This record gives sequence, C-alpha cells and structure tokens, in this order.
Amino acid sequence: MKKIVLALFTIVAILFTACAGPKRISEEDKLRQELQKWEYFKSQGVIELSYKGFAIRKMFSASKNGNQFRFDVLEGGLLGSSAEPLMSMYVADYVAFKSPFIPLLQNLNLSQDIPIESLSICNPDSIVALYGQEIIKNKKLILNEVTVNFSKNYLLESISDAKSGLILKALYNGSGKLSGLNISSMDNISIRMSFDKIEYEKPQIIPLPKPAASGNTLPDFKDKSIESLLKSFLQYKLEQ
Repeated sequence: MKKIVLALFTIVAILFTACAGPKRISEEDKLRQELQKWEYFKSQGVIELSYKGFAIRKMFSASKNGNQFRFDVLEGGLLGSSAEPLMSMYVADYVAFKSPFIPLLQNLNLSQDIPIESLSICNPDSIVALYGQEIIKNKKLILNEVTVNFSKNYLLESISDAKSGLILKALYNGSGKLSGLNISSMDNISIRMSFDKIEYEKPQIIPLPKPAASGNTLPDFKDKSIESLLKSFLQYKLEQ
C-alpha cells in the first residue's frame, strides 16, 4: 500500500512540476509571437505630416486584418467621428486612396507607387517556415529590395525599400509596447505616428473602391506620384 501511495505521489509531483514549471519558448515561437502582432490590429493616435518645414498634426486610425490594411487621417470631433476622413488609404491586392479635397484621387491607380511588400507583414507561420532561421541568425530579412530589421527580441525595428526610398522605423516604450512609427522618403516628406491605443485583434475593415485601370486614369493625374499627392495634401491644409 505504501508503495502505491508513494508511486501516486511521485506521479502527481511530476505532473504538477510539468504544469507549473517554466516552459522554454523556442526562438521560432518568439519570432512568431512578434510577427503575429502585425497581422491583426486596430489603433488610433496622432499623425504629423511634414514637408520642408511645414507640418500638420491630425488624428488617425489604422487597422490591419491579414492582408487588408486601412489608414484614415481624421478631422474634427472625437477621433474624427463627426467628420469625413481627410484622407483614406486602403491596401490589399490593390491600393486605393480617397480624399474630399481631391475627389479625383479615387480614380488613380497607385499600386505601382506603393511598396505593398513593405507595408504588410502577414502570415507569420509562412514567414517563420521560409525565413525563420535567417531572421534568427541575422536579425534581418531581405526580400528583393525590401530589408526588414529586428531587435534581439524580434521586435520590428525598421523596414526600408530601396526602390522607393521609403524607410519605416518603429519606436517602443520601456515595456516593449509599440509607441510610434517614423516614416521618411527621399522626397523630404516625413510622417510621425504616435499611438494612443493599439489592440491586437481582428478588426472589421471597410474597403475603398478599386481604382480604375491605369489606362483610364485622367490625364492631369496619371503622372502623379504618392509624394506629389502628399505635397498637395499639405499645401491644401496650410491654405485652410
């Protein structure tokens, strides 16, 4: 009887230790956990757009659901709730813009002007399976002309796109929580985003209408780049 009790006690002790003791997390799991934060989220905060010394500050909301991303610059009311967004961008398998001050903006096909690869980190399992060892070893991933840098804890540090000159840098607070993003380009345009709130959950995203094919783009706008449109936006707001 004593042997049976001792055996049961030993089994219970082993099970308790296995459940309560610290579990070692693999480097792949650490990387996957950080990548998953960029797969689904919704956020809000303040954005500052600057160009050659001129700057405006507005509220923004940004949401990502897998390969869908929507970003809105807001005007008026609590987080812009009482007014139409000043500018909206939608990225999925196409890129669409909308703005009340340039109504024709929604007719532009700017998919070639925006490095979709650098705006979206999705499908963490595939990234870990294909590039996990490279990221773990080098804390860096290079895909075509896009370079993604990670910290030693696999926090996203920066994304740079050689083709467009776009550079994104992530900022974190002392507890490792994302607090801001700084985005710059070769055309003297910079964007600083400060997060008031960010939640890692699946949001509902309303797509913008898909722009017309490039062959149907209006002549006055067919040669516009994303940089020139941002300049127009800043100039418009400065004149208000």
